[in-house]
Amino acid sequence: MKRLVLSVAAVALLAGCSSNEADADGDGNISADEVAKVMNEVTLEPGEWENTVEIVDVEVEGLPEGVPANAMDAMKTTTVSKTCITEEQAKDPGAEFFAAQEQADCKVKKFDMSGGAISSEMSCSPAGTPGEMTMAMEGQYGPSSYDMTMKMNGGAGGMKMNITAKSNGKRIGKCPAG
Repeated sequence: MKRLVLSVAAVALLAGCSSNEADADGDGNISADEVAKVMNEVTLEPGEWENTVEIVDVEVEGLPEGVPANAMDAMKTTTVSKTCITEEQAKDPGAEFFAAQEQADCKVKKFDMSGGAISSEMSCSPAGTPGEMTMAMEGQYGPSSYDMTMKMNGGAGGMKMNITAKSNGKRIGKCPAG
């Protein structure tokens, strides 16, 4: 689950500046190529980025008997990471997005970046796990920072899970040498 949240946060990290709706052909299916077209129009500052993902709420229905009701509180974590975005990656962020999309087997239902805002919906089947997770992201972005709220819903094996996470990031300087 944490990997899936971080993959979604990678999408947010790459957000820059665009004014296009991704479903260019209007067929109701947003292909990887359509997302790449929008992503490759972003303005992103290369350098070292600090990214924070905070899981703020976890609700699970249908927990197996004997699992304490507050067991999901342990999932409420904050993860901080640093990523170096090269000049090349900043010019072509679409390829990075696909790595996250393919690892989680996601189908993009909505992907709109305009006026400094991002609104996205996707459905993912995390590799090697049963079930499906739907995610909605709303937030603000710019070439050197972003701030998003993600709501994830899904389940498998009789359990239903709702997770709310906040993700933000900012460029903090040049990439470290080496």
